[in-house]
Amino acid sequence: MKREEQLKLCMICKNHTFNAKKEIICSLTNREADFDNSCSSYIEDLERKKRIELANSTNQFVFKNASKGKRFANLLLDLLFSIIFNFIISFAIAVIFMALSWSIPSFLIEGSKLTDYLFGFVINMIYYCGLEATTGRTIAKYITKTKVVNEKGEIPDFKSILIRTLCRYIPFEPFTFLGSDSSGLHDRVSNTRVIDAE
Repeated sequence: MKREEQLKLCMICKNHTFNAKKEIICSLTNREADFDNSCSSYIEDLERKKRIELANSTNQFVFKNASKGKRFANLLLDLLFSIIFNFIISFAIAVIFMALSWSIPSFLIEGSKLTDYLFGFVINMIYYCGLEATTGRTIAKYITKTKVVNEKGEIPDFKSILIRTLCRYIPFEPFTFLGSDSSGLHDRVSNTRVIDAE
């Protein structure tokens, strides 16, 4: 019997305890399990077994990865909403400059590719970091009923979201979520995942 299988039995045995290193041992022998198929000292703790089964089923529900279809929908919808957000911010800046009778800098009027790229970069950072760091969701994720979580199932901290957002600028990165587990490079690097929020 493998060690993992032994530990599963020991966890729901009334005779288990922990040593100084927080490893599961038998309280009768003060040693790790050494049985092959069954343990003669095994006494099942039904309450503990139910709690463990409940916790496992809850974790499976909480950590159900969003499907590739939802991830692709998030990609397209967030692209659309970030363009809209970009337009709104640009319009607001123009209105503020006109209201204050300021002259709009020539590099903004003429618009070079570098200026456009930098402005788009800042807008996208605000869009993704602002929403995902506070709610775990972009507008697209609200629509598809998905959210970003860390390994504990909580909203990731700002550093993780920042790394996640910066990774989106790696060429062809949006297509890396098409792998077997529906996680993209920006998920793996930032230790986050997109799950069903229902």
